[in-house]
Amino acid sequence: MFAELTALHRGLTMAASLDFAVLVCYSDSILAVNLINGDTSHFHVSAVLIQDIKDLLNSRDYTLRHTLREGNQSADFMAKLGASADDVLTVHSSPPEGLLPLLRTDELGTLFIRN
Repeated sequence: MFAELTALHRGLTMAASLDFAVLVCYSDSILAVNLINGDTSHFHVSAVLIQDIKDLLNSRDYTLRHTLREGNQSADFMAKLGASADDVLTVHSSPPEGLLPLLRTDELGTLFIRN
């Protein structure tokens, strides 16, 4: 859960630093989305990180929504790419090889049947 929350925080922080005015962020972690969008106990182990994410979402026109893994293939691709890298954080200036077809599919609004 900490990895999910950290990834969301870093992504939102990067979007804010690049001055994105409007952003809809999708996560396939229903638990992370519910923790952020709902009421979180001050005693939760990640309460500070969750509040930081909430602050980022509220400070701009940013929204966090849940999607099924099948609807988040680009993020899944990037997560697998990151897991195979030795770096803590890699910023790509252009989409890595293999990501463009997934982005095109997403742009077209292709629906996938859940298995």
